[in-house]
Amino acid sequence: MPKRIRDMPEEYLTTQELLAREIGARIRAKRDKLKLTQEQLRTRLEFEQIIITRTQYSRIEKGKTLPNAAQIIALRTIFGVSADWLLTGEEHRSP
Repeated sequence: MPKRIRDMPEEYLTTQELLAREIGARIRAKRDKLKLTQEQLRTRLEFEQIIITRTQYSRIEKGKTLPNAAQIIALRTIFGVSADWLLTGEEHRSP
């Protein structure tokens, strides 16, 4: 574990772990709903100029790591959902 992570307050680490698990679960559920394999989704990510290894992608779905901003943008395009939904599970609509 990088030193910068080890030095973070426990509450921050707990929140980050929970967030990673929730986002990963939403990504996996949406991929499953679209009947895509991880490899098929990774290929679609490449079309969006996102190169991600099998291991990196698996870690995101398992909630071991958070996707970065570019990955979120590509996933929202592929899935046809908002970034809000990927990050929070809620659709935020303008009034």
